[in-house]
Amino acid sequence: MDRLARKFRRARTLVPRPVIEATGTSDIGLVAIGSSRGAVNEARDILAKRGIPIDYMRIKAFPFTREVEGFLASHDKIFVVEQNRDAQLKSLLILETDVHKSKLHSILHYNGLPMTSKEIVEAVLAELGDAARKAALA
Repeated sequence: MDRLARKFRRARTLVPRPVIEATGTSDIGLVAIGSSRGAVNEARDILAKRGIPIDYMRIKAFPFTREVEGFLASHDKIFVVEQNRDAQLKSLLILETDVHKSKLHSILHYNGLPMTSKEIVEAVLAELGDAARKAALA
């Protein structure tokens, strides 16, 4: 078991790093993997134009690197965009990082159609509450 633990720790240093697009001023983060990138980028543009900047991290590999831990630690609210019913990425983030699970909010899409930016924008605005929604609609 110790050999496997060492192997796993070593793998963290060898897997591809995540792509992080952060301004350093937003306390809201968005995490995604794979083919949701287009919808996520468009949603971030829409939200930024409405006064809600969001930092973004596209995870490219597992086990998670130190950059993943750093991104999670630097944001108060983190939206996890997933194209499955079971929130597998969110579950892995909870199990494999030190992030508090109350910081993570799932945006799930699993109806077989491509994800759209509208779904992401609506989910973010719904979670942020009335004040953010009113500001974004103004």
